[in-house]
Amino acid sequence: MKNFPFKVNFCFMMVLVFIGGMVTFYFMHTCPLNSASCVKQSHKQRFPVAFPHDMHMESYDCEECHHEYDDEKNNVIDTMELYSGNEDIMCATCHTSETTIDTRRAYHRQCVRCHDKEVMMNQAAAPTMCNECHRPSALTPTEDEMIIRG
Repeated sequence: MKNFPFKVNFCFMMVLVFIGGMVTFYFMHTCPLNSASCVKQSHKQRFPVAFPHDMHMESYDCEECHHEYDDEKNNVIDTMELYSGNEDIMCATCHTSETTIDTRRAYHRQCVRCHDKEVMMNQAAAPTMCNECHRPSALTPTEDEMIIRG
């Protein structure tokens, strides 16, 4: 009976630590309150991604990301259409909330799969954690970065 108050206090402290950890985790993985950069969606809100397009172009062919598939699942995109400023080649042009693969899922499929593959093959130190791509600096991109929301 002597240890009962100690046990109650210990359990109470553990609950507070758990709740504090959950609150901290929530705030670290959501957009700032009242942020205009965050679009209301059904998933947790994160910062957009500042995508370094030029850096990726140095290492990869355009067709590795940009695609248009025929019935046999062959990428038949016309590479002559892949030029800066062409709105038709943007992911969000085809991947919308009305399509099977929306913009968010398309980005994650393309980016995360490629990053995981690069890391597994020890070819690059590609970011694999959410906050390595979704970070506050995306709100002020550099000249060679494109903002991706999704």
